[in-house]
Parts: sequence; structure tokens; C-alpha cells
Amino acid sequence: GVLLTPNGGRNTLAVVYVSSDKTLDEYDGYLHNRDWLAVPFDSPQRSELKRHFSTCAHRELEELGIDRKHEIPTIIVIDSKTHGIITTNGADDVNKMGDGALKHWKDMQTWIKKTAGSMT
Repeated sequence: GVLLTPNGGRNTLAVVYVSSDKTLDEYDGYLHNRDWLAVPFDSPQRSELKRHFSTCAHRELEELGIDRKHEIPTIIVIDSKTHGIITTNGADDVNKMGDGALKHWKDMQTWIKKTAGSMT
């Protein structure tokens, strides 16, 4: 679905939190005062997403049975229309660029679309 702002416009970015918290209290505490979508704490989708993106806390490696590619925190930026990955280095981008990371991701998205269009 399309995520809408309170005034009915489209959001340019939505954060979906996939928790590695140990308890529901930790999960609730981390999400407190954050306007993020979140995969429910008790949802099996948490593990499915971690396996799909090879991202988890070190203590979860054995339980999930994955070869971890990304440590936490990780921000994976995904194109909402194509579902293609724009970057798996979003956390580094935010650390280096701050608010400029969003423009960087949009520029990357534009470049990917242009590149893909020129290959067809």
C-alpha cells in the first residue's frame, strides 16, 4: 500500500523497524516516540526478513542459521515501486551525510532507473 502523510500526500520515506530486541519491553521502549512502521515483535516475519537480507544481531546467528552480511544497525533502502534494493549501506550514509542521505538515495534511485532504461 501507499503510505500517506496526515494531509493526504505521499511520504517520501518510511522506516520499517525489524527488531532484534530481546524482550517486548525493549521493543516497545525503542519504538516509543518514533513514527515508524514496525514488524510486530512476535511476528515470524521478523526472522524471515532477517534471513532474506542476511541481517541480524550476532546473538541471533545460530538461531536463524544465516551467514550474516550486514550487522546491526542496518538501513536497507528499497525502491517502493520496483522493490529493488537501492543500498544496503543506509546506516553508513546517515552517519556520513545526515539529512543529505535522503537526497543521495533519491539520486541513486534516479541513476538506477536511467541505467536500467538504457539497458533495454
